[in-house]
Amino acid sequence: MYKMNGKLADDQSEPKGPVTDRRPIVTCCGELEVFSAIEDNLTQALPKDACEWKRSLGRPIRNVHIGATFVPFSSLALPKPGQWDLIRKPVFHIYWTDCTDVDLYKNNVREDIETWIKELNSRDISDWLIVVVENYDGKRTKQLIPRTTVLDKIRVDFALKQGDRCISVINPGKSENKTADSWRGLVSRIRHLLLVAYARALSRLEDHVRQQREKRNELGWDFMKYFVLQEELAQVLEMLGLNDEALVQYDELDALFSQFVVNFTSCDNLKWLYQFQKPLERWHGLKLAPTLLPSNPSILELRAYLFSKQAQMLLLTNRIWEMASRCLPFLHTCVKELNILEITAPPGAVWCWLFLGSMEVLQICDKFNQADQVEEYSKHTASLWEYASQKIRSLGELCALMPNAIPSSEQLHIVVGLSAGMGDSPGPLNHPSPTDKLKEALCSQDAFTKTYLELAELAMGTYKHVGRLRMARLVGQELASFYLLLSETQKAAAFLGDALRTFENDGWQDLAAQIQISLAECHKKAKDTVKYVKACAYVCAAAEVDTLIRWGYFDEMNKFLLKLEKPLDVPFNDIIKINSVHITSDLVVMQGAKIEVEFIIESNFPKEVVCTFVGVSLENEDDKKNNEKHQTGKMLTKKDLKWQDPFLQRLKIKKTLDYKQNKQLDTSGIASKFTLQRKDSSSPNTQANLDLCLEVENLPTSLTPGVNVLKLSKTATVIGKYCIGVAALYINKLHLVSQQLIPRLTIEVREESPSIRLYKRAGPLLLGIEQVMNLILTIGSYLIEPKSKIKLTASSGLTFQVEANEALANSIEIEVGEKPTFSSTKVSLRVFADLHSKDHQVTIQVPWTTKPILVPLTFSPPMSTTWRLFTISHRKFVQVNVVGQCENSLIVESPQLKIKDIPVHSNNCDSSLIIYNGSSNSFIWELTEVGLTNCVKVEFSIQYKLNQGDDYKTYQFFFDITELKTLYILDAVVEPAKGSEFCRVGIVCNLHLSISYVGPTEDTDLDTRSIMYEVLAEQSVWAVCGRTAGVVCFTGEEGSVQQVILDVMPLTSGFLPLPLVRISKYIPAETSLPDKPSKGDTHPRLEPFSSGQVYNRSKGKQLHIIAGTSDNNPQ
Repeated sequence: MYKMNGKLADDQSEPKGPVTDRRPIVTCCGELEVFSAIEDNLTQALPKDACEWKRSLGRPIRNVHIGATFVPFSSLALPKPGQWDLIRKPVFHIYWTDCTDVDLYKNNVREDIETWIKELNSRDISDWLIVVVENYDGKRTKQLIPRTTVLDKIRVDFALKQGDRCISVINPGKSENKTADSWRGLVSRIRHLLLVAYARALSRLEDHVRQQREKRNELGWDFMKYFVLQEELAQVLEMLGLNDEALVQYDELDALFSQFVVNFTSCDNLKWLYQFQKPLERWHGLKLAPTLLPSNPSILELRAYLFSKQAQMLLLTNRIWEMASRCLPFLHTCVKELNILEITAPPGAVWCWLFLGSMEVLQICDKFNQADQVEEYSKHTASLWEYASQKIRSLGELCALMPNAIPSSEQLHIVVGLSAGMGDSPGPLNHPSPTDKLKEALCSQDAFTKTYLELAELAMGTYKHVGRLRMARLVGQELASFYLLLSETQKAAAFLGDALRTFENDGWQDLAAQIQISLAECHKKAKDTVKYVKACAYVCAAAEVDTLIRWGYFDEMNKFLLKLEKPLDVPFNDIIKINSVHITSDLVVMQGAKIEVEFIIESNFPKEVVCTFVGVSLENEDDKKNNEKHQTGKMLTKKDLKWQDPFLQRLKIKKTLDYKQNKQLDTSGIASKFTLQRKDSSSPNTQANLDLCLEVENLPTSLTPGVNVLKLSKTATVIGKYCIGVAALYINKLHLVSQQLIPRLTIEVREESPSIRLYKRAGPLLLGIEQVMNLILTIGSYLIEPKSKIKLTASSGLTFQVEANEALANSIEIEVGEKPTFSSTKVSLRVFADLHSKDHQVTIQVPWTTKPILVPLTFSPPMSTTWRLFTISHRKFVQVNVVGQCENSLIVESPQLKIKDIPVHSNNCDSSLIIYNGSSNSFIWELTEVGLTNCVKVEFSIQYKLNQGDDYKTYQFFFDITELKTLYILDAVVEPAKGSEFCRVGIVCNLHLSISYVGPTEDTDLDTRSIMYEVLAEQSVWAVCGRTAGVVCFTGEEGSVQQVILDVMPLTSGFLPLPLVRISKYIPAETSLPDKPSKGDTHPRLEPFSSGQVYNRSKGKQLHIIAGTSDNNPQ
């Protein structure tokens, strides 16, 4: 007998054991003793290296490891033509020989190989290989003529076109270089050909599985038979190392079975499901270790086996988190399928199976714990811990294992039956299996309590670890109810309090109200009166609770309030809601006045309550934080008072841009200085400092359910800035206190000091006229000594007096007298300022401060004056224009104009004039002898008085006249052109311009001798033909004349003003001389003459223009 690693007979069955061997079967024929020498090495070498598997249908290339099971060749074991289940049959065949003699080959071996080949061809088998083993001792003789080898003969005889089907191996048992290369070539050739043959067999299996799945709607189709087929395909893929594709096959089986169960009630061809409708007799726990499916499985056993296969594939692909995520949906699916198929089970049996399944998955997750996947699968194990705790609690309620429960005989029988149905599945020492844990928990109340608390706390802790705080609070709520059964009220209250805070922060008001009810019962059971009253207050104010329940807790609150030894401070929360806060008084209140605030609050108590105190604290603004938000107005609305999470507020950020040296943008980003802030974990302070507060005056007052309007007030006594702090309502010993009212409303209490003001009446203050001003004294928030005096001192030139009959003085004193607080007194003050100074100052010294009060006063003259110089050839006239600025009319007379060394002749009337406010009066004088004076100083004076009986006062005005002499006389005449008698429209005329120099000949400025003339004609009246400007020069002799003739054309008929001619000083550009440096002026410039230097005789002249002949004789 020759040693083989496999044995195959015609009636071969599946191997017994948890793992099915799906390695491809390879037959060996020929000289088996040759193969036996290398069988072990070949079996180990084949799966060691990966091989590329190229598949059809566009599927990706995969690297697989393939092994083999070697069996002796038997014609009975060969597959028949067209057979699909080639996986169980030999797929590859090898003929082994060590014959190296050609003659021996021809006589014996050739015939044996031929028989072997014919047998394979008769079964349509083309996957074979012939191996020639050559053993040499290394002493081969050199031959001149090469010999034909046995391998060559075999190729010629049997593989003429398939050279790769024949291979030789040299000394396979030795470690020489040539031998090693030959051995590697043999292993690689067998591995490749074996994979090709195995892939062909696998393709046939896939086609058969596909065909059977398409027949699923036919009568007689059985899922369990199909299950075996597709599981075989999955096992083959698993053997090849393609665990992910094997998982796909198991997922398809899972989905297919689920679809059948869902359609069970609506399809008639699913009779094979009847086998699963038998009553549930076993509920053994889920096993994720390799197992075999029982011969007649129940639906739970089939589901458990399928899930275990999926879990094994997930573990092999290192996807523990996905296994945990699949568990809970799998358990829910099983329960749903039990209900659809109407499978009966003993009470608690399904709960046991669900608990065991959850615990098995959790145990595997803990066993294969990897640091990089803990965070991922913990998101799913948390729900499994909670699910397990729920099922064991359901079992505890069923079997009377809850605290203070006494089991009956029937419940004891249920425990025995459940333990028997679970079977035995002992775990290793110190690591009990889920079955052992459940059996132990069902034995006694202490063990059950320990197990349940352990599972629930693990669930809660895992939820917290993954950040699912709300789910952790729900588990804590279940724990609280259990601790209440254990009479551990402190632990129950802690869990309920955590859940309450979370639900309130998240806005789950219904859940929060239910928690408050549980918390109230917990405190009542613990006989904690203080906390019970607080909980009753919250429950009776919760709108989500039924009205009858709220009334009951309201009565409980009032009942237990009488038992309190000291007042209880409770935050407003939802008991009292502040809708608005309105400061009805001014934001700035004087000392002694009243501060008034209107509160609109909403009471959520179900009945009317009587308040013994209602107040709002006033807090000094200096004691508050600088970063608190303040309200600029007088009112806070419900929207303003709504609490805002500071972590959800908009961050103040700014953009940051970094540029390279070439000004191109390098990086961009954002920056913020306030990204990290500490969250205040302390509870809100309900202690209110009501030493300084606004109160309701009429106490006690009643609050009805709904909206109430409260008016609070207080007399301001202490000056300073105050913020409205917290509101407080006292109901017997229940003190309801709100949080800080933010944004802040600020009220300022001021101490108003006395003030004194000096006001003028309507109209300006005038010099030289006595006027009346008002001195107003305002008494502030405190009294002033009646005999104290106010002293007024004026600057020089300003006098005043209070009494009508007394003379004006520079300094006076006024007694204050009896004046009540917040009163105002007006004193009339006669004021007179002389004409020499317009700006004055009054110094007021008051008794309430040592610092003098300075009042600047500005006076204006009673009239404003302007002047103008007129020229007629060499004659000069001065016109002075006077405008009244006094509210009342002024009486004036005797206007005079004085010029030193120049006599003047008045052209004014001698009678007095009345000048009204805003009216203008003109006076004119002629300068009779100008002489050679070019600049003179002029004094204008006039007598004025305000009333008829007053004495006249003199008003003076001084001014200077420069450029008094006439230098040029300008004359212009327009004459018709030669041949024309009249000037007509459209006909060019001659403008004769004459400029005469009449100034002095000595000391004449050279700049005045070059004159530039410009014709400024109105474009709609005259058109200047040719040049419009030019420069003429004078020698400086008196009487020299320059004449210029220009062409102009009238554009309209009638009496037209002559074109305007303007002359200016022409200053040419300076040229650089050898002995005189240049000043840098490179361009000529113009300077205008003053009004007294040029006399234009043609100014005001008009010319009669006759219409053209075409205008008179229209066609």
